Parts: sequence; structure tokens; C-alpha cells
Amino acid sequence: MQRALLGILIGMGVSSPASADRGVELHHFLRQVYANHPFFDQQEMNAQIAEQQQRAYAGAEDWVVVANPGYQYRERSAGNGFFAEKDAQFGARAGVEREFWADGSRLALNYDYHYLDQQYPSSLNTLEEHSHGLNLSYSLPLLKNRGGVLSRLAYELQAYEVDVAAIQADEVQEDFLAQRALAYLDWVWLHEQYRIANNRLLLAEEELQRSQQKRRARLAAEVDVLRAQDAVITAQQARQRIAAQHQALQIWLATESGDETLPQATPAFDLYRTDAPPSLDEVLATMTIESRLLKAIDLRLGQAQQELDGLENQTRPELDLVLGAGLASEHPDFNDSYDLDQPQYSIGFNFRYPLGQRTAKADVSRARLQQQQLRQQRANVLLQLAAQMRQLHAQMTVLLDVLALNQRQIDIAKQKTEEELRLHNQGRSELTFVIQSRDNEQNAQLAYAENAATYQRLWLQYQSLSDRLLGDVRGLQGE
Repeated sequence: MQRALLGILIGMGVSSPASADRGVELHHFLRQVYANHPFFDQQEMNAQIAEQQQRAYAGAEDWVVVANPGYQYRERSAGNGFFAEKDAQFGARAGVEREFWADGSRLALNYDYHYLDQQYPSSLNTLEEHSHGLNLSYSLPLLKNRGGVLSRLAYELQAYEVDVAAIQADEVQEDFLAQRALAYLDWVWLHEQYRIANNRLLLAEEELQRSQQKRRARLAAEVDVLRAQDAVITAQQARQRIAAQHQALQIWLATESGDETLPQATPAFDLYRTDAPPSLDEVLATMTIESRLLKAIDLRLGQAQQELDGLENQTRPELDLVLGAGLASEHPDFNDSYDLDQPQYSIGFNFRYPLGQRTAKADVSRARLQQQQLRQQRANVLLQLAAQMRQLHAQMTVLLDVLALNQRQIDIAKQKTEEELRLHNQGRSELTFVIQSRDNEQNAQLAYAENAATYQRLWLQYQSLSDRLLGDVRGLQGE
């Protein structure tokens, strides 16, 4: 039966858990997952997308080229000699303009050309004129948008989105790695189950051989042989079931990590190494400072405050200083119209203030409520994280005592098996009690292994909750 099972596993390209000769450590497996799984590149793109959106907002500060050519022709009634009977005009404006976020000002430089051709009916006189102008205009906000607060608001708010997207991507990647690490621990647990089941099978086969020898020597009844055979079959079934689960999980882990050789390997992990949980007070203090979830909310709070500052700026009256300066020239002859010898300048103010300010005030109130909501969310998240960490710490502390009891239980089960075997060899006890004792010993070992696996899962959850798992894997990746 053993050879048949081994042949099936080899034929499917997966080795028996006991026959693999290469060990895979947890950090090596997670490093393979991080390097090969497309999920991580996908998540990294979230921050890149948010960064490109921020760059799109920066286009508002680019220089803008403008051009406005146009032609107009009109004819009027000849009854009025004071107006031109025919009027033809051509105009063109070309220039550049830009907004400066440092102070919210706007600068525009334009060159204008205008051509006028008019014909009057009284004397059929023709008026032709060419004019040129070079104009520089500058506006500066004095109240609303002073210092360019509103001009660069969208860009600066998007900067928070970039940082939040990066943190959220790390958090999702951390959870993804934690799930794969838990699957690795399941692999370790199944491998240990197989080892225990295989040892139980070997003992059952030894017991069967001993019973057969005793039967041939007429020292045992036929029922003892049958009981020993039943124990062997039961042990074979248990080992085969575990081997099938082990094989299926190996294939999945190999796919997730991109390691095609993993099905021919075994986990290199000390299941029974139980590091004591760290100080709870120290963990909680560190978590308050370093938690990604709290950092993301803090960024949202900063974003909300900046949005609130911008909305409060919106409630101010709009008062802009407007300056203009330029040179102009005009002449009937096109060739003589380029002199630009006529200086021009202007100064003025633009004022605008909507009465009531209902929209702006409502936006400010909304932003303040959202800020309060974020503070409550932060307190709630901190409370949940602390509760989870305390729960993990309590479970790990109790499990350490349970594991010590498991070890004591295994020692007692072994001693009991030795005693039952001694009594059976002396003919003072039935084989049934030996088989039961060996089963109890196996169950004690399985309970110890299961509790050890549970402890390792809790330790892994602690690392993930402390946001250490992804950082450790990235550090190994950079080596």
C-alpha cells in the first residue's frame, strides 16, 4: 500500500511529503510571492495613477498660447453720409498667458493687429488704417485667493491622495502576504500531520508483524492479528488523506509563488519554536505611531484641514489689482504702422462679492463636519486595533501554557503505551489496549502540533497587524 501511494504521487509529479529533500523557508516563500505575483505591481500602480492625476492639475500653471484672428464686413444704407457705406475689418491677437500659483497672479502678453477699411458714400472717400499694439497685463488677488491658495488647492489636495494611495496599496499587499503566509503555515501543519501519521503507520505495521509472529508461535489469538491489520489499514487511510491535502496545497502554493519546484520541496519551519509575545504596552505604543491605517486617516485629516482653509478663503470678497501697460501705433500705410511709439498704461481694481454666501458657508460647514467625522473614525480604528492586539496577546500567552501541558500529555501517553505493551507481551492485557494507547499518543502529538500551528498563526497575525510583514519581505527583496 505504501509503494502504491508513493507511485501515485510520483506519477502526478508531486513527491511524498517525507521524500522531498529541499526545504523552503517562510521568508523565501514570501519573497517569491512578492517577486512573481502580478498582484503587487497592480497595487503599486494605484499610487502612480494618483500621481499622474496630480501632474494633470499642474497643467493649470503652464504657459498658454492664445491666438484670435477674425474678419468682419458690413454694408449700410447710403442715406446717412456720416456712416461708412462699406466697412471691412480684420483683427488678430496672439500672445501668451500664465497663472502663477505662488501668489495667484495672472500675467498676459499680447500682440494685436487691426486693419480697418471704410468707404463713405458722399465723396466715395476711403479710410484705411493699420494699428498695432503690444500689451502686458497683470492681475493680483488681494483678498480671495491671496497667496494663490485657491489656484494650487486641487494640486495640493491631490498630493494627499498620492500618499494615501501608497499607504492603502501597502496595507492591501500586507494582507495579501499574510494570507499566503497563513497558507504556508497550513502546509507546515499538514507536513507535521503526515509525519505523525507516518510514524503511527510504522508502529502499526510493527505491531502487525509482532502479532503475526505470535500467532505462528501460538502465543496470540487470530483476533489480535485482525485487530492489528485493521489498525494498519486505518493508519494508511489517515496518511493517504493527509498526503492528498498536502499535495493540493503544494500545487496552489507553487502557483502563487511562481516556484515550479515547490511541489518537490518540504517546508523548512520550526513549528514548535514559540517566541514569547512582546510587551503589550510597548506594542500598543508603537502601533499608535506606526500603524498604516492611522497614518492614512491622519493624511485625510490634513487634507480636510487644507480643504477647509480653501473653502474659508472662498468666502472672502474678490478684490484684484489689475495693471496694464503697452505700446501702440497706427498709420494709413501698413509699412509705417510698426513704430509702436504711443505708450499706454492702466491701473484698476475688480471687486465681486455675492451677498448671503450661502453656498460657500454650507461648504465650510460640510468640511468641518467631515473633519470631525475623520477624528471619530481615527479613534474607532485605534480602538479596534488595540482590541485586536490585546486579543492576540492574550491568546498567545494562554497557548504557551497549553503547549506546556501538551508536552506533558505526550510524555504520559508514551509511558502509558510502554506499560500497555509490556502487559500485553506478558499476556496480561489485550492488543486492543495497546492500539488504543498508540492512538491516544498520536492524538496527543496532533493536539500539540495543532496548538503549535495555532500559535504560529497568531504570531503571524501579530506581525501583520503591526505592519511588519511587508517591510520584512521588501528588506529581504533588496538584499
